[in-house]
Amino acid sequence: MTYKNGYTLTEVLIVLTAWSILIVCLIPLHLRTFLSVEASTFFDQLEEDVLLAQQLTVQDHPYYWMNFRQSSNDYVLYDAKDKETIFIREFPKDWRFDLMTLENPVRFNARGIIAKPGTMKVHSPSSTYKVIFPFGASRLYIEKQ
Repeated sequence: MTYKNGYTLTEVLIVLTAWSILIVCLIPLHLRTFLSVEASTFFDQLEEDVLLAQQLTVQDHPYYWMNFRQSSNDYVLYDAKDKETIFIREFPKDWRFDLMTLENPVRFNARGIIAKPGTMKVHSPSSTYKVIFPFGASRLYIEKQ
């Protein structure tokens, strides 16, 4: 009675081919998932930052501004009264934005209502989003185009 140890070359090549096909199929799914999570995280942070700007304006003074800077691809929360930057947030790499009807800087009055409502578009490598700063005390709406 003789026993063979190991696998034949054909068996190894079949298994490697099957694994290669699976990996090639899963990479695009992983990239789409990453891009989706990146967009969700960024827009959640933007909504929280707008809410913070509104709350600071209502509670402290009406001189907090959000300034979207295309040259550095970021936005800044700035305290114009004390002349200090609260924070700077960068847009993700390869993203860009266009201020359509939204005017810089974004300001809120003492009741938390945006001074000049408007719209901007945010372009990611995979999608375009419309960000709407509406009339009234609501924060913003984000629509995937």
